[in-house]
Amino acid sequence: MRRFYLLCFVAFLASLQTALAQRVTLSGTVMRADTNLPVVGASLFVTETGAGTITDEQGRFSVSLPPGSYHINLSAVGFKSDRPFIVVNSNRTTVFRLISQTFELDEVEVRDRRADQNVKDIRMSQIQLDVRQLKKMPVVLGEPDILKALTLQAGVTTAGEGAGGFNVRGGRTDQNLVLLDGAPLYNTSHLLGFYTNVSSDVIQDVNLYKGSFSSQYGGRISSLLLVNTRAGNGERWRLSGGISPISGRLVVDGPIAKGLTLLVAGRVAYPNWILNSFPQGSAARESRAVFYDGNLRLNYAPNAVNTFSLSAYRSDDRFKFPGDTTYGWQSNVVSGRWSSLLRKNIQLNINALYSGYQYQVDGETGGYTFRLTSYIRHREAKADLFYTLFEKHKLQVGANGILYQIQKGDQQPTGAPSSINPKRLEPESARELGVYVNTEWVLTPAITLQAGLRYSSYAQLGPQTVYRYAEQGPRTPESVVDSTVYADGKTIRTYGGFEPRFGLRLQLAPDLSVKLNYSRNRQYIHLISNTTAITPSDFWKASDSFVPAQVADQVAVGVFKNLNDNTIEIALEGYYKTIDNLVEYRNGATLLLNERLETDLLRARGRAYGVELSVARNRGKLTGQFNYSYARSLVAVQTPYRELQVNQGAWYPSNFDKPHNLNLQTRLAMRYNWTFTTNFVYSTGVPATYPDGQYVFANQPTLNYSKRNADRIQDYHRLDIAFSKDTRLSNRQTRYSIWTIGIYNVYARKNPYSVYFNRSNARTDAYRLAVFGTLIPSITYNFYF
Repeated sequence: MRRFYLLCFVAFLASLQTALAQRVTLSGTVMRADTNLPVVGASLFVTETGAGTITDEQGRFSVSLPPGSYHINLSAVGFKSDRPFIVVNSNRTTVFRLISQTFELDEVEVRDRRADQNVKDIRMSQIQLDVRQLKKMPVVLGEPDILKALTLQAGVTTAGEGAGGFNVRGGRTDQNLVLLDGAPLYNTSHLLGFYTNVSSDVIQDVNLYKGSFSSQYGGRISSLLLVNTRAGNGERWRLSGGISPISGRLVVDGPIAKGLTLLVAGRVAYPNWILNSFPQGSAARESRAVFYDGNLRLNYAPNAVNTFSLSAYRSDDRFKFPGDTTYGWQSNVVSGRWSSLLRKNIQLNINALYSGYQYQVDGETGGYTFRLTSYIRHREAKADLFYTLFEKHKLQVGANGILYQIQKGDQQPTGAPSSINPKRLEPESARELGVYVNTEWVLTPAITLQAGLRYSSYAQLGPQTVYRYAEQGPRTPESVVDSTVYADGKTIRTYGGFEPRFGLRLQLAPDLSVKLNYSRNRQYIHLISNTTAITPSDFWKASDSFVPAQVADQVAVGVFKNLNDNTIEIALEGYYKTIDNLVEYRNGATLLLNERLETDLLRARGRAYGVELSVARNRGKLTGQFNYSYARSLVAVQTPYRELQVNQGAWYPSNFDKPHNLNLQTRLAMRYNWTFTTNFVYSTGVPATYPDGQYVFANQPTLNYSKRNADRIQDYHRLDIAFSKDTRLSNRQTRYSIWTIGIYNVYARKNPYSVYFNRSNARTDAYRLAVFGTLIPSITYNFYF
């Protein structure tokens, strides 16, 4: 009997091997017909078998089929659908090309790539921008802006007009991982927040993940923003650009040789002529500002299975307020990537990158001239392997290593003579390593599972002097009892742990699904800033014995429903997030050039929760999107030392707590390729700390501030409008222009950015600062040759 069972088992294995041998792999790339750029997120569906897949970020796909002849249904948002016929008798690699339909798109809103992908994709809490439509949006100063478009979406806010960075679900600006072609950007704004630091002219796609993202990425606890630049045109040389009231842009791209393309872009701002138009003696007239940035991208595809790319970015800002101080900041990014299809279903990506950010403050007062600098330098290598086991099961594994070098502050006298004493803080060095595995499995047509696990480890490295403080009482400069000097490269402090990620999609109907996800993330570097908005004097700091890694856990659930053949998309999401080891500050903390910075830092806990509703109409002459979110972001500093407690240890609103946020966008397609767009924005005012009394100190009346963030500035709201004219007469026209005439803040509301108080002559006066206290007209000309 045992021999019989053994023979049956052998026969089963033989039949299984025969069945597997009878399947072949169809793989390849989906490209744009006009530019030979990859089409990301294109859908492939095999009519005869029902098999299907979606192209990855390189436009590649792989599907397993029995030998035979098949019709392949190809579709992607912004492209004409195609249905090629193909014969597959053995493993085969091919290229499919789709024709662009951009002239038919009237959308300005954020939307997913497929009409029903918001329902069918397992990913949730995702925002995807249609970058090509940004040029039709009403924006301040006439410049198409990626970050301003993101802040119109549910769950994404900003501290106010002119504030750099963005906040996701109540998180801080430094908790967002922003990757430009895989390399991190440590500053995302020009001109103190009025411009995004990457021009929309060079961007291929923008994807924001709010809290839950693949285990392939780590190092931040709030969100992931992927920004990828486009490759040069593979068919012909092109020239494009734009002119707005205070900036100009130019892009040149085209083929250098077979398989080799180049893209070069530059942008420069010239706002001083507008500043000079202000009345004589005003603060604006005495201010000066300028910035520039540039992008370069080389792509080389020697064959169908290998691709090499090199991406570089440089930016520089200078800003001078009235008086004697000039601020400047620079970013430099270089990223190299090799992508290879090792086998029909195995793809390898290897990246090497560098990212550096530096700021400087130049003091120009006679006899007190100085330069204060700070920087962070990031060097990283990583490798990722993508393995398609079969069309319904994908596996990813990978590893990365990062070296950080940070200078928190270096002040040196300049000119001669100068009474400023030199002061240089000890630099910081750290190492971060990570390995991950991620899988996505379509268990049944109604159930899709995504699971990932990341392990990250961190080490603070020498050289460094570490101080030891008295065990009794809070840390103060006076309580230092000892110090230890660590040699170069010596490990000082380590952190690390597992970061699980989990996602589940339940398809309840063809147009209805429920999604659930959970994620844990760790963050080892921190932006030290006690202001609501990012300023040039903010600096980065690595985790150490006194500042541990931040750890965040988030759970989210969402319901996604489409109506009228995917014309209307409805998404309702709820989330809850906790954060350990937030960095907070003592009252009256000194941050700049503080050799004992840990004495002014506090360890805090955070929590955020909310509900987000999004309704979008994607087709028709009148389209648009409605977004509303109720969101809370709270902080608690709980310590046994009463003098260090904030608000007596109770939970209080964080600097980015804005409970109610509403955004309404509309687009009306009119005759002769005119488009009329509007934006209406409303949000609760950000928290503020107002005086609640006064006391006498040194015979002088002094204002008393007892409760942090116990008050709020006034609510924010505004209306923007724009008319856009597209001169194209057909989708095949290669030379055309887009004119946009807009008005920002139509009813000229003086939205308060901040409120501050001053006491003089036994009287306390309140002052309100508004960045834009009137309407701002603009006109922008974009051209394509």
